[in-house]
Amino acid sequence: MSAQLPPQVKRVIDEALRKVDWQGFDKEKVNAIINELLGKLDSVQVHFIEDCVGCAACAPACPYYPVSEEYGPVEKAEHVRHMYRKEATILGKLLGPLLNAKKPSKPEHLDKLVELVYRCTNCGACYVSCPFGIDSGALIRGFLAPLVSKAGRLPAVLAIFEAMERTGVYMDIPAFQQIWRDVNAKIDQALGKPVPRDRKGAEYLLFLDLSDAMFYPGAVVGAAKILDRAGLDWTLPSSPLGFRPPIGAVVGFSDSTKQVLKQIDDYVESIGAKYLVVLDGGFVYPWLRWQMPKVLGKKLSYRVLHITELVVELLKQGRIKLKPTNDAVTWHDPCQLARRSGVTKEPVEALRAASKGFRLLPHHGAESYCCGGGGGIGCLSLHMIEMMAKMIGVDMSVMISSEKEKEFLVKTQEAWSIAVKRKIDDIKKSKAKIVVTACPVCMHSIEGGAKLYGLDIEVKHFAEYIAERLA
Repeated sequence: MSAQLPPQVKRVIDEALRKVDWQGFDKEKVNAIINELLGKLDSVQVHFIEDCVGCAACAPACPYYPVSEEYGPVEKAEHVRHMYRKEATILGKLLGPLLNAKKPSKPEHLDKLVELVYRCTNCGACYVSCPFGIDSGALIRGFLAPLVSKAGRLPAVLAIFEAMERTGVYMDIPAFQQIWRDVNAKIDQALGKPVPRDRKGAEYLLFLDLSDAMFYPGAVVGAAKILDRAGLDWTLPSSPLGFRPPIGAVVGFSDSTKQVLKQIDDYVESIGAKYLVVLDGGFVYPWLRWQMPKVLGKKLSYRVLHITELVVELLKQGRIKLKPTNDAVTWHDPCQLARRSGVTKEPVEALRAASKGFRLLPHHGAESYCCGGGGGIGCLSLHMIEMMAKMIGVDMSVMISSEKEKEFLVKTQEAWSIAVKRKIDDIKKSKAKIVVTACPVCMHSIEGGAKLYGLDIEVKHFAEYIAERLA
């Protein structure tokens, strides 16, 4: 590890890597984790476990089913049922393997489970296609993910960024400091005036985390232009409100998730904002809007809005106007924004107003094809890990704990390259030249997939595209 790292950053990375173990297997520890997770199941999750009839109607909806039939939602979620039968049913206890009632008992069992976890984006496509309302993704990401993570089969890059977000030390890294300074300077320059940060009493608070600034700075500036042009009473944070919160939720660390969400809620409460405007339509949005009240056990004093929702409200109120173009533009629905949160009409309405050449993808809204990069999968490419290692200032070997983990990463990237093709083919059919979306992973995945399959398109964040067309 680099000697130039601030000691607090090195300490947190060391702490994170102690949770990573791609070789060992502690049967007693695994059993304890399983029992803990089974004890936290609610009635809805029990319905998902007990009432699946195994019809596999969900299989064609899953982005990873074309990779292999073993990655079908039912097949992946069935591993949760194996453990449930073994520990929570009398017949399972008595007859065991005869009823497929079993628990992981060897290192290779954990190896298979972590592979299945990172062949699920929690896109919700299995849920909306199931005739019985079974959400296999919720079981895979809500049960198998924390199981493998707590048992040590945790990608090192996710372990490191979870720990850095929870402790806040990511902002002690010079490269990240510079990214944040640069985007803030661009905001003030674009508006021709300094925007008050952390202004108490502002009605609207533009939620910004470091990934917003890192992956689509043009969208951050665009959102600032939209709020300013509309004459809203708004402010933004002087420091990022996380790296891409809550990362703990992606890997299944509930304590970390609660800690990070409480920090965000405390900050918004201190501002006194009535509206929290979010740019990220990936997992950040549903966790802030739907899960945070449940996790914190309170009703939020403010309304969480995605930028697409706010823009439509502003257009209807006449507070902003657009100069329509003839761009051959389409909208890709981020799964967490569309299927998991129901925001499907607003982006389309705004983009229709922005371009006469707007067209829907063949599969859109609740039936939109997933890009294949959600659930942390988009962070697991060797290229992304190398980029993050350089920014932090460590050797890439720090971010990949072993040859075994590297093999897993390579296999995961190969699986993604197959999973993304369906999305790229859908875009090809639309003949769109510009794909607008609102999730950093979707943008990265579609750009990578387009390059892989020879599709010449431009991918833009919604806020940047709309801001360019403000009248």
